[in-house]
Amino acid sequence: MPLHVANKMDEVEAAVWWDLSRIVRHFEREGMQRKDAKRAVLNAALRLINDET
Repeated sequence: MPLHVANKMDEVEAAVWWDLSRIVRHFEREGMQRKDAKRAVLNAALRLINDET
């Protein structure tokens, strides 16, 4: 069973990475610096982690 969970976690990480990288590229095309876009994405992810609702 732990292997199954690990595989699902890997799938989640891959999907999230793909989506977040697309978000960063979107804001880069809009003129935002890559470092700033990555920082904003990270801050949003941290807010999601801390959301207890």
